Formats: sequence, structure tokens, C-alpha cells
Amino acid sequence: MSESTSILAESRENNISAKILRKSGEIPAIVYGQENTPKLIKILEKDLVKILENPSIFSQVIELNQNDDAVKVILKEVQVNPSNDRPIHVDFQAVSEKTNITINVPLKFINEEICIGVKQQGGMISHLKNEIELTCNAQNLPEFIEIDMKDIEIGSNIMQSQIILPEGVSLSINILNNQDQPVASVNVTRAALDIDDELSEGDQDESEESSDEASETSDAADESNSKEESKD
Repeated sequence: MSESTSILAESRENNISAKILRKSGEIPAIVYGQENTPKLIKILEKDLVKILENPSIFSQVIELNQNDDAVKVILKEVQVNPSNDRPIHVDFQAVSEKTNITINVPLKFINEEICIGVKQQGGMISHLKNEIELTCNAQNLPEFIEIDMKDIEIGSNIMQSQIILPEGVSLSINILNNQDQPVASVNVTRAALDIDDELSEGDQDESEESSDEASETSDAADESNSKEESKD
């Protein structure tokens, strides 16, 4: 299960201008899925910016603390001002122990430095996906999924279906109903291909040189035989 992050929240009236809130250092937000009625709240911009520093915050359960009430939510969307990248609005989704959610979770690649395809075979790792769509209960939501690259050989892939998932977590229906795709691969490097090309060219040059030498030797022998026949 992912770690829980806390943030303070206050109720807000719908008639309060979002511009006024932002000028006072607050961000308008809305919580969906709580008693089937969206709930209008506001949070401090500095608190939001702090939790957004965590790259996996979108796959964490967040605890919204409002007075004596605490609601568990996940972060659904953060709207930002395109001119300065400052947040201007936030959407949260309320969750509980009974809530099943489908969400993108970051992939964390480990043991890349000792990967067989890299260390022993001279290949290069390519990350083809940085996140994976999963379905699970909110209380089982993983912060990230580890992808172990240790035993992956050159020319091999790790497919979505091969990912080892925690108990209670599965690939989403969307992934299961579509063609399996790789999330990482180990490929031959350009440098290795260039070396192979140089070796091939070297072999070809040597073969041509040997052929030329053989031809010269044959010509010399023919010339010598002709001279001997002339003497006779």
C-alpha cells in the first residue's frame, strides 16, 4: 500500500471568486464521490506545491483534514496556469476501504546496473513505459511498481503481462483486453553495431587482399612458365 499524505482543507462557498482565493494564497478544489455530492473546498497553495514535489503523489492516498473531519482521497487532476505553471484548481476523488479504483501507477526500474544484457552483453536498456494502469482497492494502492532488470538479456523485453504485482492489485481491464505491450527492453547499442560493421569490412578487406595476392602469384607463375617455354 502507498504512503498516506495529509493536507489541510476548508469548505468554500460557490460564490467566492477563484481569483480572490488565489490572491490570498489559496487554491479552489472539489472532492468527488463523497456521498454522491461534489464538495467544494479550498487548500493552501504552499501545501499543494509541497505534496506535488513527490513524483508519485498521483498514486498515493491523501488525507484531507477539515476541522475534525478526515477524508481519504486520491489526486485526480491539477490544473495549472500555462504562463507560470502555478496551480489554479484541483480535483480530488474520495475513496474508502470499499472503493475499487483504476489508476496509473509509476514504474520503478531496479538492478539496471547489473542487468545481464548490459553488463555482460553490452546492450542498452530502453524504458518503453513509465507507468502502468492498474485496478485495486484504495487501501492496496501501491506507490509504484518495481521492474527488476537483473536477468534480462540482450534482445529481450519485459511485457505488461510479466509484471509482478502486489496482492490485491491487477492490470486494468483496458490493458487485459488489448494486445500485450513491452514496458522495457535491452537492445544492441549503436556502438556495437558500428564495431560489427568495422569487423565485417575488415574481414572483407582481408579477403580481397588475399584474393589479390593469390592472383598476383598466379600471374607471376604463368609469366615464369612462358619464359621457360620461350627458352626451349
